[in-house]
Amino acid sequence: MEAAATLPKRKASSSDLSAYEWQRLEPLLLAHVRRRSKWPLLELVKAILYVLKNGCLWRDVPGEFPPWGTVYWYFSKWQDEGVLNEINACLVADCRENAPKKRSPPAS
Repeated sequence: MEAAATLPKRKASSSDLSAYEWQRLEPLLLAHVRRRSKWPLLELVKAILYVLKNGCLWRDVPGEFPPWGTVYWYFSKWQDEGVLNEINACLVADCRENAPKKRSPPAS
């Protein structure tokens, strides 16, 4: 297998995931990854979150992240396949389990 590409060191960003958050997200994403990327999955997710949080153009992804085209390809693929909606549903369920509320909202 090809070794993962190396990225330059970068400063932490407010959009970065904690170790716990990544531990929760990684298995959800790995279930949808069919081929190994030369870029670490965590770095792809960090780049996507950077764009979404900062509202910058995909082409303006800083050089410390994987190439913008690769980042956008993964985002677009996961969006089209419903992966992001599935992750959102899992995270909402997690939040509801940890909050003093019922797992599902009540029907109106």
